This record gives sequence, C-alpha cells and structure tokens, in this order.
Amino acid sequence: MVEISNKPIVSGIRNASDDAEYSSKLIAREGKLFAGLLATRVKGIALGICIALLLVVVIPYIAMFCGL
Repeated sequence: MVEISNKPIVSGIRNASDDAEYSSKLIAREGKLFAGLLATRVKGIALGICIALLLVVVIPYIAMFCGL
C-alpha cells in the first residue's frame, strides 16, 4: 500500500539554504579582508620604505663609522 503524505520534503531546501549561507559568509569574509588591506596599504608602504632605507642607507654608514 502506498502512503501519501502532505508533509513537504525540506531536505533539498535546507541544503540549498545552507549552501547559500556558506557562500554569503565567504563573500563577506573576503570583503572584510579586502577592506582591511585597503585601509592599511599606505601605512604598509610607508613602513616598507622606512625599513628599506634603514637596511640600505643607515646600517652601512654605521658599519663604516665603526670600522667594519
């Protein structure tokens, strides 16, 4: 005998909503990361230039004055 049920099958809908939720969280995480990178790019460039000048200019002069 075949049983007929009026209950909806929600497993497909649940899987689709879980996939959409996961995708939206990934997109939000990527957006936050990109915004953080944009916010700190000027500071990072300035810090990188300072470190490069320190390594290329200042340290050799200190070594030259110390007789190394």
